[in-house]
Amino acid sequence: MVWRFYPPRQDPRTWHVITNGDFQPIEQNPKTKLDEVIPFEKQSDDLKKKLAKNNEAKMVIYNALPRKEYERIFMCNTAKEIWKTLLITHQGNSQVKDNKIDLLVQQYEQFVISEDESIDSAFARFNTIITSLKALDEGYSSKNYVRKFLRALHPKWRAKVTEIKE
Repeated sequence: MVWRFYPPRQDPRTWHVITNGDFQPIEQNPKTKLDEVIPFEKQSDDLKKKLAKNNEAKMVIYNALPRKEYERIFMCNTAKEIWKTLLITHQGNSQVKDNKIDLLVQQYEQFVISEDESIDSAFARFNTIITSLKALDEGYSSKNYVRKFLRALHPKWRAKVTEIKE
């Protein structure tokens, strides 16, 4: 599955919550010099608005996800935790990402179309490979994709390939 998430445009604080974590209603006690949670009744309106960003950030992500993805992250407590879970699930760490790229490049290079396979199903398979490569910020030029697909066609299609090239 390929998906991209673009930061919300309405308020940069929402994206800040997703990437850095929730705003916390904490202040330093002047007597003890320890951080303490500010009771709701004593929170300023500005702080309450910031705290509302915590829920807004989670809702932005929830609304952008299909049900299958929601089920994967519904136990997360913060938007940052949700975001990290989604990144690891879909991209993995750098070693996993590199392994995925290696596998996809191998599939791309070894791509062939069998005699009994339809052009539509072959193109769907090919498109899955190139879309996955692009999602991992790896890929080839469009010209290379076209050439590769034409080379992968079964010999019975050679006449059509020649016509297309001409």
